[in-house]
Amino acid sequence: MDATRKKLTITAVALAAVVVLTPAMGFTHAEAEGRSGVVIDFGYWNTVWVTLDFGDGMDGYQALEKACELKGYPVVYQDSEHTVVFSVDEQSNLQGKKWGMYTLQDGGWVSCDDPSVVVLGEGDIVAWARASGPQDVIPGTDQTGFTYYSYAEGGRSLRTGEKLKVISLAPSVTETICLIGGLEYIVGTDLYSNYPEGVSEAKASGAIRNVGGYSDPNYEWIVKLGPDVVFCEGGTGEHVAMADKLRKSGIDCVVTFDVTDVELLYDNIWMVASAMGLSENANSVIQAFRGTIDAVSGVIGYQAPVRTFISLSADPSPWTSGSNTFASDVISRVSGTNVFDSQASSWFMVSKEQIHAKQPQVMIIVHEGEISTQEEYESFLGGIDPVWRETPAYRNGEVYVFTGKAADLLSRPGPRLCQAAELIGKALHPDQFLYRDPLDSIPKFLDSDYFEYLTYQRGST
Repeated sequence: MDATRKKLTITAVALAAVVVLTPAMGFTHAEAEGRSGVVIDFGYWNTVWVTLDFGDGMDGYQALEKACELKGYPVVYQDSEHTVVFSVDEQSNLQGKKWGMYTLQDGGWVSCDDPSVVVLGEGDIVAWARASGPQDVIPGTDQTGFTYYSYAEGGRSLRTGEKLKVISLAPSVTETICLIGGLEYIVGTDLYSNYPEGVSEAKASGAIRNVGGYSDPNYEWIVKLGPDVVFCEGGTGEHVAMADKLRKSGIDCVVTFDVTDVELLYDNIWMVASAMGLSENANSVIQAFRGTIDAVSGVIGYQAPVRTFISLSADPSPWTSGSNTFASDVISRVSGTNVFDSQASSWFMVSKEQIHAKQPQVMIIVHEGEISTQEEYESFLGGIDPVWRETPAYRNGEVYVFTGKAADLLSRPGPRLCQAAELIGKALHPDQFLYRDPLDSIPKFLDSDYFEYLTYQRGST
């Protein structure tokens, strides 16, 4: 988590190092609109947003005390002058992680050495966090530097006071919105958003409209629906460009972080929920996700990493994941090693000769079609390139195919990655799961009934 967030904030922190903190804080235009409040970040994915009217001005300590008063959290100071916070809601300082105040500047959090000199007013947002530095604090802005706290409260638009209307331009974001309780607010999505089932049903009834493809959203269709907030995926250039265009038209947008690992997915869940004024729903979703990963990792225990190749098709030279991708991160969390981690830092095309050279022990192939019988699976294997067959994975029968709805798990950086983690864990270390439960195994092909093979999912995930 620390390394990931450090990459996101290091530029902002470097710029802010030359800024001298004064009572009149220099918030950017993007940060100074909408509601004001305090983010209380306890660390370890336990975060609270408190909407707070700073009135004629509060300093940083007064803001913390008022926010904690509203939430019923006791604040304990280490010193008689009340300048060093020891604990909030009985959660005290830890080794290397101390309570401190952070302000938003240039799209990132900046440490505040003296909260008593800060004068807060309308539209200001600060964080009090138990952290080792700005890189530890839940991001205060989206990927493009805009704060996401100022659009809604409790599912109602702060501009109109009416029930929120949102549009999602990516399937992974649509799934995130639904998981935090936001399905009823969606009025439009990209063509490929089809999960959960309620999305497809709403599309069939006309309650949700398509606003273009994943890589080619339609500006006119989006504007016609009159959304309060449009959610875009930061890993797609067309979405970043669309967000800029919509903002110039007066439509608020949130650009989620490009999910290169699971920690960034947690950030996105918090961001999406907070943008809809539903931040209280985010913690339980994140904790459920973490609980699943921890449970699966606990079953696997300390096992030698299995050399794993993941492919987005069975083409002789397919797309695969390198390091710095969500797929590679999931593999590593279930005691696997992505064989192409050292070759590239993103998704890329690989030759069949390179696949052979890596000699993977397990192959995981995403297949667009449906495979629902052993005969269909064997026919699929018969079509695999002969060079692929000269690997331990093929020779030992360790080729897993994800088809139908299961294929979405490995092609969408969304909240179902915890489901992917359990299934991949069972593919890499089947004996560990069978030891716990002799019936807990997965077939070599997983299609739309993959839910039947999930045992360790927590909460609403």
